[in-house]
Amino acid sequence: MVKKVTVADTALEASFRVAELIAKKMKPHTTGEEIIGPACIIIVETMLGKEAQEQISKVPLSNNTISRRISEMSTDINEEVVKQIKSKRKFALQVDESTDIAGKCQLLGFCKFIDKDIVGQFMFCKELQTTTTGEDIFASVNSYLTEHGLSWNYCCGICTDDAPSMIGKYKGFITRALKENPSITTTHCFLHREALVAKTCGEELTEILNQAVKMVNLIKSRPLQNRVFQKMYQEMGANLISLILHTDIRWLSRERVLNRVLELKEELKAFFREERHDIFIKLLENHTWCLKLSYLADIFMKLNELNLSMQGRLEGIVTSVNKMKGSQRKLKSWKSAVQRDDVSNFPSLQQAGYNGFGTVKNLILNHLEQLREAVDKYFPSLSTEKLEWIVSPFELADMAEELDFTEIERDEFLDMSADSTLKVKFEKSDVTLAAFWHAALGEYPNLGQKAISLLLPFSTSYLCEQAFSAMATIKSKQRNRLLSLEDDVRVALSTLRPDIKSFCSKHQSQVSH
Repeated sequence: MVKKVTVADTALEASFRVAELIAKKMKPHTTGEEIIGPACIIIVETMLGKEAQEQISKVPLSNNTISRRISEMSTDINEEVVKQIKSKRKFALQVDESTDIAGKCQLLGFCKFIDKDIVGQFMFCKELQTTTTGEDIFASVNSYLTEHGLSWNYCCGICTDDAPSMIGKYKGFITRALKENPSITTTHCFLHREALVAKTCGEELTEILNQAVKMVNLIKSRPLQNRVFQKMYQEMGANLISLILHTDIRWLSRERVLNRVLELKEELKAFFREERHDIFIKLLENHTWCLKLSYLADIFMKLNELNLSMQGRLEGIVTSVNKMKGSQRKLKSWKSAVQRDDVSNFPSLQQAGYNGFGTVKNLILNHLEQLREAVDKYFPSLSTEKLEWIVSPFELADMAEELDFTEIERDEFLDMSADSTLKVKFEKSDVTLAAFWHAALGEYPNLGQKAISLLLPFSTSYLCEQAFSAMATIKSKQRNRLLSLEDDVRVALSTLRPDIKSFCSKHQSQVSH
């Protein structure tokens, strides 16, 4: 017998849909009443009639109701994630902490596991009540794993920002985690390390950057000055909207700030003449200074491109290492080109012309060498030799004796390297490495598990950084009294959809009075 769908049933489901929409909202203080408010009801009545308006008005939308709906969906999503991890037996962790708008420390965790292909999912958002030591972080993560029946033995990798609380020798989070499972692979976030490389400028170039930033901040930090400058460059026919304010915490802002200064150089000179800032006028009229600024804009652009290329939900060790190795080779190539007076790799510098290039050539060569040394310093082990058998399993059969295998794994590797069916699957362009090794698990379980354990670890803390942005939107100045963020953040960030039909079947349908 088919159940008759009533107005109450549709109103109940609608309230869950609204709650999900609020959790994924763009506006920081949206409520259910704002989404389906008087104006919306009037529009529905006008477009669809009185009956539709009456049904919409019966959707339960109080704050407490929406909060319960979000909590139920969060619990459902979390249970599904835990269920998938338990069925796959292997997962990698990404952990980071930050302070929210109310000054509370929030610890975020994401996991990665293989379900036909690599899947990244939100795990938890826990408030650290007092201190934020490695022991506090470990206790919070361990509590979550224990509560949901997950073992540290399932964990094959942990990625952090390498803060002292994370890597402390005696009481750091990673140190405690390694005591639970010594085989865990630990990774310092590639994005953080690349940002440290980008800060390697030397005194002279750092001074150039600081002088350009002072010019911009002199205008941008004063509303009157900013309005005057906007009026001036609009009258001069400039198409750009405005200068860009630079802040150290925004790693990728330097390139855009410097490029904007170069593009508005004439307008800036006119403004500083009118305001009588002689120091800045001399700098902008100094061709050598402008050449240095052009080079800085170009090199920051290239470093930003590298940083952005490593940002992604499922970025892995293999791809990140390959990108950093490629950047090492490019630095060497750029240096050789500059030695030949070839600056085609640096478009802004090339546009500035070769006049006076000799005065900055040695400075550029030294900086490129400093960057190469910085990559060696912050990425001391840029090698995928231990992963070559994963990337090219059918080409290394003759080297099986030299690979780090147990006897069982070596036998499976030799058998697999002769498996023509798997070779055809491996050579398909639409099959990822993770998907291939997941498919190989059935026939070659030991080798497959080893490959998955090496492929799973995160190379960046990108998901945590992305979650901090969502957290800032959810817990804003208008909502700074939220007691718990976990449910809202989980529903907002998880790629899993809650089973709303199942929720509705467990509730008694009631409409608003």
